[in-house]
Amino acid sequence: MNHDLNKELTTRSVELAELSRMPPDDRIARIVWSRIQNDLERQDSLIYGIQYCVSNIYFFIKTQIQENELTRCALSNCEELINQLGWRSEDVLANDHSKSVFIDYVKEVVSMYTDTRQNHCEDAQCILAMNMVHMVLQDIEYVMNKSPAQAKRLLPALKIAASLRNQMLSIFGYQPENSDMSSQQ
Repeated sequence: MNHDLNKELTTRSVELAELSRMPPDDRIARIVWSRIQNDLERQDSLIYGIQYCVSNIYFFIKTQIQENELTRCALSNCEELINQLGWRSEDVLANDHSKSVFIDYVKEVVSMYTDTRQNHCEDAQCILAMNMVHMVLQDIEYVMNKSPAQAKRLLPALKIAASLRNQMLSIFGYQPENSDMSSQQ
């Protein structure tokens, strides 16, 4: 047992050292993303994970980003993606956890550090939303690879999710060809 505890402490020390070297917005996003993954693992459902991510993306864009043509199109793509996956958008969008994810979780992390500012929080929120859309893309691709019979049916959903990702990159002001928006998994 002592060996296990020492191993865990060593692992945590390495993780903390890595976090301390990150820019504040990346650090916030990494810690919150880890918490989101823990929440999703409790449900242990691919469907729940996709619905959770799409719903949170939808409400983040709707409530935190100034409305314009691009945001309206992204919201429409969220609903279209939900419908393409065979779910009712009213049911999926009834489960809004965006305040917890993008506000409460971020506030909890920020309270642990003194080097964060409002723009770090906003950047971290955008990184989290991008992580979510990447997770949706990966989950759809996973199902397509596991079930070739489903691949043809899921291809339109994959295209919608890719379009949503590109819209989000534009909404958040990232340059798709120059950005390093890799998932924080």
